Amino acid sequence: MGSWAHRRFRLAQLAWRASRALTVTTAALTVLIGLLPAAFNVASGAVVGSVAAAPTAGARSPAGGRLTAALVVAGACYVLQQVLTPVRETIGTLLMGRIDERLILRVMAATTAPPGIAHLEDPVMLDRVQQAQGAITGGTAGGAAYHASHVWGRRLMALASLAILGTLRWWIPPLLVVGHGVGFAWRRRNWRTLNAVVFGRSEALRRSFYLRRLATEPAAAKETRVFDLDRWLVERYRTHFLDTMGPIWRARRMTGLIALAVSGMIFALDVVVLVVIADAGLGGSIGVGAVVVYAGALGASAQLGIFSDNHQGFEDGMASLRVLEGLEAISPAASAANGSAVLGGRTGCIRFGGVTFQYPGRDTPVFDGLDLEIQAGCSLAIVGENGAGKTTLVKLLARLYEPTGGRITVDGVDLRDLDPRRWQRQVAAIFQDFTRYQFSAYDNVAVGALQLAGDRRAVEHAAARAGASDIIESLPGGWDTRLSRQFTGGAGLSGGEWQRLALARALLAVAGGARVLVLDEPTAALDVRAEAEVYDRYLELTRGVTTVLISHRFSTVRRADRIVVLEGGKVVEDGSHDQLVAAGGRYAAMYELQASRFRAGNGDAGA
Repeated sequence: MGSWAHRRFRLAQLAWRASRALTVTTAALTVLIGLLPAAFNVASGAVVGSVAAAPTAGARSPAGGRLTAALVVAGACYVLQQVLTPVRETIGTLLMGRIDERLILRVMAATTAPPGIAHLEDPVMLDRVQQAQGAITGGTAGGAAYHASHVWGRRLMALASLAILGTLRWWIPPLLVVGHGVGFAWRRRNWRTLNAVVFGRSEALRRSFYLRRLATEPAAAKETRVFDLDRWLVERYRTHFLDTMGPIWRARRMTGLIALAVSGMIFALDVVVLVVIADAGLGGSIGVGAVVVYAGALGASAQLGIFSDNHQGFEDGMASLRVLEGLEAISPAASAANGSAVLGGRTGCIRFGGVTFQYPGRDTPVFDGLDLEIQAGCSLAIVGENGAGKTTLVKLLARLYEPTGGRITVDGVDLRDLDPRRWQRQVAAIFQDFTRYQFSAYDNVAVGALQLAGDRRAVEHAAARAGASDIIESLPGGWDTRLSRQFTGGAGLSGGEWQRLALARALLAVAGGARVLVLDEPTAALDVRAEAEVYDRYLELTRGVTTVLISHRFSTVRRADRIVVLEGGKVVEDGSHDQLVAAGGRYAAMYELQASRFRAGNGDAGA
């Protein structure tokens, strides 16, 4: 099956699966609405043909009966068109919504299927996601189904009209089919060229959309007001959008010129057919009613060559469907469970052996032969300057990225040989930029271990251990309060309060079976004393769990069983706090720098 037929078949399948009832109803209405104009045209011709004789012969005469019947049929066709058209609009809109709901789920499935996050930082992938959702052209597969009913309704109307014209001269339908077909093909070709231009500028359009979101959404509102960026953003968006849309608008102008030339060709064909109709009428071979019918049929046959907004919407939607199918085609390969090895009941030693890693688009590697051992059941602190690779190490450990060289093993088993999803359930990580879900307070904790979401005692116990219970109970709706002021009855939290909820989330993950706990500076918004208190409590609560701590404050990391210093993509120092201070190396220098600032009076210097 060719790609053209395949995608239309896929669209029909989508509609059928979204709602059989709505699909059948839409198809039936499309056929009726497509044929009614031809029926109305024939009935109108019968009215014109009978109206001259009926008044003379009387209402009860055969001529009067024909006129009455023609009027009834014409009136019925007209009324049905007026009634069924808005019904089809409503049914078509409902079907469109059903299809798009399913497609949004497919886009979400395609983007969440890979266990890593590298694809979510790939500009090509992001362009495809936007295109698949119709954000670039505005067309979706649901919209394609909606517009398809209009397109096929008009085609049925045109075909019925051509059949009528064929009763006058056999060669008229083939002539018009060829002429309108050429015109339609040219118009569609130019529209597809325009679509290619639009899709080719997806990244530029995404940048424009980002500027628009900065101006209209609350996330950046504080800074845009403080720095007086409102007019700057508007002007930046205007100029950037104009630069982006320039090639698109030029392509549209070219499309318009070609459409004008094609319209001239079709006009010439219509004139030829009109001459034939007039000649037949003047020659007496057809009556005045037939002239009306044939002239109306000629006008309706023009629908065969028109490339309307419905055709454009259909093409845009089919383009989005094509991108979605391509998105799904590459996702399974990236998300396949590429390991069947199973770990024992307790996660043992984790080793980074000769690990290298380089982000796409970067010239220098983050790691170049990293060797590190994380002992089971112990707490390991990782320190280093910004850019040393501390967070990248955690991402590799959680298989959010794959090493470009070397290997990471658990109990001697290469992470690549483990099912990524099963391994990630063994890792509970709270990052510095952890997500502040606009869920209820309860759900914000429960997402740490969904298998325990129904166990309220476990969720509340995790919050209590993290010191978050009082925070939650003080909210307007307690545990049921949605944590966002953008919702009625919602509430906001301070940075420190959010961090305690995130810690509760991690504690619940440990209760749910996570074997490795990672804290990547989640308490950075707290002052040094509050952070030290949280870490002390946390290390006590998670004793026996393999724990990786990342913090720029040495007063926090000094409490870990072991500390390593990262520099230049490698471990340059390794030992306990006392050992590293006694060694007088890099760690000792950084620790003394922070301690001296603290002694000088800066209580939040990190010492």
